[in-house]
Amino acid sequence: MSLRYRQVHLDFHTSPHIPDVGADFVPAEFAATLAAAHVNSVTVFAKCHHGYSYYPTRIGVPHPGLKRDLLGEMIAAAHDAGIRAPVYTTLAWDELAWAEHPDWRQITPDGRLAGKVNTPLEPGWKNLCMNTAYGDYVIAQIEEVMDCYPVDGWFIDIVSYLGGPCICMTCLAQMQSEGVDPKDPEQLAAFALAAERRFISRCTAAIRAKKPEATVFYNARLRADWDPAIGNRPEMDDFSHLEIESLPGGFWGYDHFPLSVRFFQTFGKDLLSMTGRFHTWWGDFGGLRNHAALSLECFQALAHGAANSVGDQLPPRGRLDPTVYARIGEVYAEVARREPWCEDSVALPEIGVLLANRGLNTHEGEVNESDRGALHILEQGKYQFQYLDASCDLSPYSLLILPDEAHLDEGLAARVRSYLAGGGRLLLTGASGLDAATGDFHLAEEMGVRYLGPAPYTPDYLVLGPELSAAPGLASEPMNQVCEEPGVQVAALAGAHILARSGQPYFNRTWEHFCSHQYTPMAAVSDDPVIVENAQGNVIYCARPLFREYALSARLVHKQVLDAIIRRLLPRPRLGAHNLPSTAVVTVRAQRADLIVHLLHYVPQRRGKNLDVVEDVLPLHDVTLAVRSNRLPSAVNLVPQCRALEWTYADGYVRFTLQRIDGYQIVQIVRD
Repeated sequence: MSLRYRQVHLDFHTSPHIPDVGADFVPAEFAATLAAAHVNSVTVFAKCHHGYSYYPTRIGVPHPGLKRDLLGEMIAAAHDAGIRAPVYTTLAWDELAWAEHPDWRQITPDGRLAGKVNTPLEPGWKNLCMNTAYGDYVIAQIEEVMDCYPVDGWFIDIVSYLGGPCICMTCLAQMQSEGVDPKDPEQLAAFALAAERRFISRCTAAIRAKKPEATVFYNARLRADWDPAIGNRPEMDDFSHLEIESLPGGFWGYDHFPLSVRFFQTFGKDLLSMTGRFHTWWGDFGGLRNHAALSLECFQALAHGAANSVGDQLPPRGRLDPTVYARIGEVYAEVARREPWCEDSVALPEIGVLLANRGLNTHEGEVNESDRGALHILEQGKYQFQYLDASCDLSPYSLLILPDEAHLDEGLAARVRSYLAGGGRLLLTGASGLDAATGDFHLAEEMGVRYLGPAPYTPDYLVLGPELSAAPGLASEPMNQVCEEPGVQVAALAGAHILARSGQPYFNRTWEHFCSHQYTPMAAVSDDPVIVENAQGNVIYCARPLFREYALSARLVHKQVLDAIIRRLLPRPRLGAHNLPSTAVVTVRAQRADLIVHLLHYVPQRRGKNLDVVEDVLPLHDVTLAVRSNRLPSAVNLVPQCRALEWTYADGYVRFTLQRIDGYQIVQIVRD
């Protein structure tokens, strides 16, 4: 399956108190507006979060203000224009069903009604339990739609127990029959996950029974987690592709998509990036995404091999907003020009980052700070990397990173040993790889250190040895700089090489003794090693959680230290010498024999409360870079301009100069 690259996801969550729903809908105008905006797939709606259907249903309830078959007319109009039309429905949120069927409501483990609101007297969505007869109701609606219309696929929303597991009477009875203790949080979480997966399997089976080729995606459940058993891998037979919902103006922010896409690339599924046309997020009817912001969000999808979807909401009377589609069309015209160099391309990762995030309690859009720090440092360093769970094959990666609190079990530790024996290299920080059962690291011998306990001082100071202090950037600032986050204390094993030590303060800051406004000045260099390289030179361990430190405080020195360590372990990265600023992002992908280099330079800035905004495109001039290639190129081209660049090839690197980058540029290195 190959996803269409220019999609629109059309919401229609319309209150029953709004009249004349769809009164202004004109099928030909609907299709023409989409086509003029270069849209080639539109997700249309069967049922919304208010619980009403937009077709003449016999199972559900048609919207009281609707006087036409809006779903059927949208599908027909789209198909007449050659536009694909998957169908949307919702699961856990259905206000009408919630009001009419108290026995379908989700109950939280502490006995509250689950939902986005605290009481039924507040406006907002309230949750239903898919383990009740409500799940049957939703599947029956899906089957009804497929019996009535030529459905291309399904987008099924809110397929998770938001806010935690359910203890409604249906769930409790089933727990009793299965011997599940509802007072045990782990058993309760496992039961909820099994119920979600049971619904997904039933629903997919119902869809494929009627149309095996229909695409199927379940939303509000994608999660990047160390443990594949509680992540999404066991569910992949029920998904045709993956859609990463990530509206940066909402709670997702600008880190969520690049982290997620670098993880879900490892799943072997087609990927779709979903942003929105809204300035903030869903329901921002009077807000329009800045041109530069929408461009960044669509172009970064292309840079990671993903297709695009822009979320919109149809106004109640049924006429697409021409200003919205002019904006989408401006960006999608540029996406269309670049598609030939994006289709059927694959990532070329050199670094694998084992996810620090672990556990079922992660909220949608939440990013672990150690994983976030790795994203910032590796993107800014122009490295090619992916995030991994415990099941991933390690062999494609030259370097494996375990940031701060990444977990190892015996099986994964054995695989890492084999990876090292095969020539791999390893960087660990903080408490990564610590075995609580033995009180030492799983890979202590390979790391060249022994765990002693928590670091005695927090904060303390980083005292670099000559190898690291001479690294670029660090040589100009030779002061001993602070490490604020709690670290660990280790002893170096025989043959290991100490690259940095702890500078200890006079004392820890307490109510009994403190100094100045924040933390205590440094008193002396201790014997405690902080950065240790093993005797073989293929593993480096840092006893401070510098990835989380960088995510929280963005001290340049922490990035420079980690970059120096990475360069020590990865001396020939995919992207070699360059003069790009840290704000530029580069991905290198393979398209058949060719290398495709994507360069992005957009700078989000905090301009609203908890809102990062992109308004301007800041051009770059006279950019020089070197890209490692194991083959001599025959040409280097700017695309889609199809203009040849001058280039040289030496030491396995292709070198060229770009006179100007206006936000986004693709370079094709032709290797016939």
